[in-house]
Amino acid sequence: MSSSDRPRSAELAALTAIAAQVNCTQDLDEILSAALKTTLEVIGETTGEIFLIDEETGALILSTYQGLSEAFVHEEATVGPDECICGQAIRAQRPITVADLETYPARTRQACLREGFQSCIRLPLLARGEVLGLLNIQSRDHRQFTEADQELLVAIGHQIGIAIANAQLIKDAERRRATLDSVMNSLVDGLILFDRRGQIAYVNPRAAEVLGLPAAALIGQDLVMIERQWADQVLQPTQVLAELRAAAADPTGGQAVEISLTSPSARTLQAQFFSVDDQGGGHLGLGLILRDITREKELDQMKSQLLATVSHELRTPLASIKGFATTLLREDVEWDEASRREFLTIIDQESDRLAELIGNLLDMSRIEAGTLRVEPELVDLRPIIQETATAFQQMAPLPIVLHLPPTLPTVLADPRRIRQVLRNLIENAIKYSPDGGTITISVTTTADHLQVSVSDQGIGIEPDKLTNIFDRFYQVDTSPTRRVGGVGLGLSICRAIVEAHHGQIWAESQPGIGSTFHFTLPLALSPGLIETE
Repeated sequence: MSSSDRPRSAELAALTAIAAQVNCTQDLDEILSAALKTTLEVIGETTGEIFLIDEETGALILSTYQGLSEAFVHEEATVGPDECICGQAIRAQRPITVADLETYPARTRQACLREGFQSCIRLPLLARGEVLGLLNIQSRDHRQFTEADQELLVAIGHQIGIAIANAQLIKDAERRRATLDSVMNSLVDGLILFDRRGQIAYVNPRAAEVLGLPAAALIGQDLVMIERQWADQVLQPTQVLAELRAAAADPTGGQAVEISLTSPSARTLQAQFFSVDDQGGGHLGLGLILRDITREKELDQMKSQLLATVSHELRTPLASIKGFATTLLREDVEWDEASRREFLTIIDQESDRLAELIGNLLDMSRIEAGTLRVEPELVDLRPIIQETATAFQQMAPLPIVLHLPPTLPTVLADPRRIRQVLRNLIENAIKYSPDGGTITISVTTTADHLQVSVSDQGIGIEPDKLTNIFDRFYQVDTSPTRRVGGVGLGLSICRAIVEAHHGQIWAESQPGIGSTFHFTLPLALSPGLIETE
């Protein structure tokens, strides 16, 4: 149908139908298919296509078509941004009509001629000044697309461009929402959002876990419901709930409320409200962040305990060194040789104790920084164990017994560090055997590792404390009257050293009977067993 034969009412009806389709559905494929069908009917042709532009590559991707062979569709499914008349129309951002495709200089693809097309119009689909796609109408006749045809197609193309732009906006909004949902759902902190009425509109999984209720049961509830949920689980509930209400009333104040829960497990939460506003500053509701600060509180407590313990442990040898040095320097007293040697021996021992404490603190700082050095070599552990045991036996108040095979397989280890592990374990065995007993050091071997065990007959360790004894700064006895000194670093350093050798360390104990500490070292099967730094 030529433009001269086409009544104006038909054009208006086509535009109205396409506009109605754009407004009644958000399904872009449905809109494009119906728009192409209506366009072909009003323009009087049977073949056409609509392409969408790929945002990343700029290529034209075939979205919908009519009246085309499968071979043509397969070949034209993707058209490069610089190819043939399509690319020319995109770059020019205006319609291009061709009355004779065979002679048109910009034609670089043969598919149109094989399909029998003689003429065409290529119409960029624009919205907000941006090309979003391309409407192609082909004719198997040498058709002259008139100015009226172009005006009608431009009007139709404007409607289709709006539909594409709207669909992209919806897609972008859905993608942003999905991203936001994913971020909020994966937060390690609990997040609750309240609407303007103070009712819960959103609860992320972490918040539901903290409150002990499914998210569905919380939606539509208010702060009072949360308060009721916590009433029997919180220490000092009256004070805490009053602080929560005050923080909710002034969300911009940044007040953080600390909540100590007693069930289902003891933990500490930090609750903080914030105001949720739109871009114009309008108030949309409140947000509540719930952070589990149990570990942080434990670390703070451990740091405080460490400072107190280190101060005490440093003062004790320093006081002895200072006291006996001052005593020796007194001019009003003449000390006999035996007393002088006794005082100097105490100064020497306390200096070693001080050096060991400082060394442990330095080693722990290296472990924390990942710079603890291990310098492995082929080692026979037998003389190392014997020498270390002999050194302790000379000053220990209880016997040390060795159970060693006649020969031991060679291990790849740092002798200095292994001596450090042995010293720590033997020293602990002596410390925690105040009523005497025997310290036993034994060695067993398997096909791939060597196991060293240090046993005592001391006070033992409670089962609930056994899993924590290798943690840094951990003290089995934290009471002010504890009998054993130290800052709780020795076993933590032992673990770091053994693991640096690709070994394992663990303990077995029975309260009142004694403890056994085991560690393993891989046999020297390969020089690449140990990573050095």
